Amino acid sequence: MEKLLALIFFGYISVVCSISCKDQNNKDVDWFITYKMPKQADSSPPGIANGVGFYYMDSNLAGDLKPSTNDLSSSDQAIAYTLQQYYSQQSNSDLFHVMYNDEMAASLEEKSGSAWGWLKEKVKSVLRSKAVEYGHTKGVVFFDNDAGYWLVHSVPKFPLSDSYVYPDNGMIYAQSMLCMSFKYSELSKIGTQLYYNHPQIYSSNLPTSMAADNPDLAKVIGGQYKSGAPYSSTLDLTTAGGTTFKSFAKSADFNQDLYASLVAPTLKTPLDVETWRRGDEIPQNCSLKYGVQNVEDMKVGTSTTFKYTKDHSKVGISTQASAPYTCIGDINRMTSQFVRGGGTICINNAAVWTTYFQMIATADSC
Repeated sequence: MEKLLALIFFGYISVVCSISCKDQNNKDVDWFITYKMPKQADSSPPGIANGVGFYYMDSNLAGDLKPSTNDLSSSDQAIAYTLQQYYSQQSNSDLFHVMYNDEMAASLEEKSGSAWGWLKEKVKSVLRSKAVEYGHTKGVVFFDNDAGYWLVHSVPKFPLSDSYVYPDNGMIYAQSMLCMSFKYSELSKIGTQLYYNHPQIYSSNLPTSMAADNPDLAKVIGGQYKSGAPYSSTLDLTTAGGTTFKSFAKSADFNQDLYASLVAPTLKTPLDVETWRRGDEIPQNCSLKYGVQNVEDMKVGTSTTFKYTKDHSKVGISTQASAPYTCIGDINRMTSQFVRGGGTICINNAAVWTTYFQMIATADSC
């Protein structure tokens, strides 16, 4: 009987305290990466014709990018499982969360058209008109006082603040997501990066007990942001499983391209970068020691090749196998984004790099 009670007790503790990224089977995973395909007539992955098909890899399958059996409209896949941890505990004031997006998401209530929901949506509409003041940055952070995750992504108006629904506006173009599981000790670093990014927050809760441990995070939740020198922050983040990611964050005062002026020189490698480009393109600079070139076409898995005009993801890929970095973030290569906060997060992993490097069908060159 004592053994049974012990099993029940410790099993309960593990369920309650294990906030982390979740894999395709709703199991804890150290990190995962997804590439949502653009909406196009194709047979793989499932859901691609409706704009919700995606490829997936994680720390247990590094380099093995697989089409997801369940698409993003389903609640039975890694992204939904990861977010559901928050949704199922959103009334728990002892847990920290922040959701941010330069194009703010609604709640299910707001989408339903109720009077209160209509009013809240109108307020958010006014804030969106001033969104240029905020960083071009999107993500979710969710922690208890032991562990949590950071989900960085490129999808506008996602996720909802109260339930999982993949948005219609995220279906047409390709999108990228990166989820990392961390121990609580790394939360302060995440707070610092967000302080530089100046995110537009649409849902948050920071328990008083956590605020003292995380001063930069407390500033962010309070609406403060970094101004003046230094204009950028580069930090190593170590996941719960021991993987090191290098996080790059810039403030609006940085006033340069993140990839050419900070990421490539720091990593000491040229980069091919796929981001949204609509007007205000950055002129090609072939004089840089570590140059950055724009990707023109992508070929993911067995899916049909697509042009950058169909891609809203934010991916940087080293051109050198000797420096196998893959970066996933939330800011574009456009001159208009020089004066906005944003960032990217890079992993040094040969298997992941090989997969992503092979996805580049064509890129600019000097």
